[in-house]
Amino acid sequence: MLIHKKITELSKWLSVTERTVLLDALKGPEIYHSLSLYDYVSVVAVDENGLIPLVRQYRPALDRFTIEFPGGLLDTSETPEYCARRELFEETGLTPKATMKSLPCLYPDTGRLENRLWGFFAEVKGQAEPSWCAEDGLKPIFVTQDQLQKMILDGEFNHASHIALFGLALLIGYLKL
Repeated sequence: MLIHKKITELSKWLSVTERTVLLDALKGPEIYHSLSLYDYVSVVAVDENGLIPLVRQYRPALDRFTIEFPGGLLDTSETPEYCARRELFEETGLTPKATMKSLPCLYPDTGRLENRLWGFFAEVKGQAEPSWCAEDGLKPIFVTQDQLQKMILDGEFNHASHIALFGLALLIGYLKL
């Protein structure tokens, strides 16, 4: 049972929530902390040649380059699908051929994070739109499904939530083993 809740905003992007809860009357109240972040949105996409667009970018939190699915943070004024379309275009120059398909919404870390991961699957045109210009420090990479599976097993593609989205796309049947 929640006894007290205090939210400390550290920036536009991050707040810390302190909750005092009573789980066991014999132990008394306990304090737990969590982080409140904007929701994440990511897109598993495939083009007409069976290539999957990935994005290579520098991640300051890890002090290294990572390879991920296109995606970003959900602005408070947009829907998850709109954000997915926007991020897919911003990071790869690609647009969906038709309506994007929702993957089940995930919680990235139920013990510490309050946000969600909205996942989508999209079939895309194989060419970037002519108006697209790559963002600085961001490089689209196109791989086959077999190459992506090898990258996962080799630890080169190691974003846990994105591996979960890939697994969901396989389980639902959007991708085939």
